[in-house]
Amino acid sequence: MQWGQIKTLLIASFLILDIYLFVQFMEKKEEADIGILEQHTSSIEEQLQDDQITYEELPDEEYEETFISVQQHEFTEADLNNEQKEIEQKTTIVQNDLIVSKVEERVSFKSDLTDEQIMNTFNPLVYFADEYTFWNWNKAENILIFFQNKFDRPVYYNQNGLVLLFLNEKNEVEFYIQSMLGEAEPLAEKRELMKPMQAIETLYRANELPYDSHIDNVNIGFHTRVPFETDVQVFAPIWKVKVNQKNNYFINAIEGFIFSTDENEFLNEVIELAKEKIKVQRHNYKELEQVFERLNNREEE
Repeated sequence: MQWGQIKTLLIASFLILDIYLFVQFMEKKEEADIGILEQHTSSIEEQLQDDQITYEELPDEEYEETFISVQQHEFTEADLNNEQKEIEQKTTIVQNDLIVSKVEERVSFKSDLTDEQIMNTFNPLVYFADEYTFWNWNKAENILIFFQNKFDRPVYYNQNGLVLLFLNEKNEVEFYIQSMLGEAEPLAEKRELMKPMQAIETLYRANELPYDSHIDNVNIGFHTRVPFETDVQVFAPIWKVKVNQKNNYFINAIEGFIFSTDENEFLNEVIELAKEKIKVQRHNYKELEQVFERLNNREEE
């Protein structure tokens, strides 16, 4: 056999070997990629189970929503006249957008009341009570917090749509302040929201779910999307995830990022803003003067 034929045969053999090795390499690589993919895409449920993170039954319906814009409601004397309350109180409208009401009757809240029982006491006391839902009893400040609803969903931590009941050492209502949001309008076409488990996964990836945590509930609501500088505000649909009966997380249900709100800091901001508004009119109304002094005393205490 001549050298040229041998050379051609060797080249062909090496080419076949190269093709064979290349095919083997690609098969191994594909198997490895599949293994990595399977490892990466193992269900969030399995990952939670591995970390012993448990959760209650999640909402299973498909939610569609969009960002909404809301204007501040301005109170009028007609509002108060149309909403005659059963419980005696001295009510003043401050700068059109804040109600300050000093309660003259004894209205108390026992520490072991259910949310429903709290609302039953709240309804005959506060104007437009059906617009609000109970959120929390902040024991450090001894304040009951109620958030306003839009489209039957709470608007979380917005100082233009809430009621704060201020209690004394006997858990009796001394006075309350109230603000209210007006009509809401959608800003775009509705979009499908992330599912509750995706919201949980967002927290998990952000290392916000410690080992052996329990997720108590996952509920839908709204949270401020754009910090307000005018009377118009923008709210985003969010998932509120409660963990271990104490920590609440808010996940934007369209964009997927996590909101963070410190409740005590929020209350301080609301109270300071209310004091600034009351300060302007307090000399004209005895009850406003009393509320202003009480807010100052609470701060000192």
